[in-house]
Amino acid sequence: MSPVLPRPGPLRSPVGLSQAVVVLLGVAIVADLFSLLVGFNLHSAWRDVLSAGYDGSSGDSYERTETLYGLSGGLQALSLLVCGVVFIVWFNRIRGNAETFAPDAHSKSSGWAVWGWVVPVVNFWYPRRIALDIWTASGPEPHLGLAKPPSRGLINAWWTLWIVTVLHGNLASRMYERAEEGTDIQQALVQLMASDVIDIAAAVLAILVVRQLTAMQHQKVMGPVVSSGDQR
Repeated sequence: MSPVLPRPGPLRSPVGLSQAVVVLLGVAIVADLFSLLVGFNLHSAWRDVLSAGYDGSSGDSYERTETLYGLSGGLQALSLLVCGVVFIVWFNRIRGNAETFAPDAHSKSSGWAVWGWVVPVVNFWYPRRIALDIWTASGPEPHLGLAKPPSRGLINAWWTLWIVTVLHGNLASRMYERAEEGTDIQQALVQLMASDVIDIAAAVLAILVVRQLTAMQHQKVMGPVVSSGDQR
């Protein structure tokens, strides 16, 4: 008895959503760079406080920089939230297209394209698995294997950095919240700045993933670009 496959739905262009995601990822990168700069200044301000004492000059500089650092964290959280929502909408759309391309190429149901990001524990591997299935289904010949699918290295690199930035960012934030001594705060700031760097790298890879998957689906629908010389 053959398995019952899901009924394919209509194809919907992911191009507009992908452009919005890329812009929002760029905004998130700018927020990370701002946090990185302010974090470096706050680290320097703490160095001045520890070496010269908390006088009027160093104290005022520290308080201004600390307030600015709190603002940068809020901007990071806001940009992540907005970008995350639009990214999941785009991800759900390309998952729907991928099911139309190859209904039998998916190991997870379509609902997990959304819930897989928010359900605890499974959100550490379900989105990657779904992304790999989309990658396969969006390739030239997902059923017959007539063409070798593109390398999955980009997906794996992006997902690895995403997991690292989530885990390391949470650890660094807890270190900063619990730090009381100046030296402990400086160490926590170093970890937070390292988390910003990792997050920037993850966002750059996410941009490449979004562009590549969108291009693969667009080409699958529209066909390869034919040069004028090939039309003879």
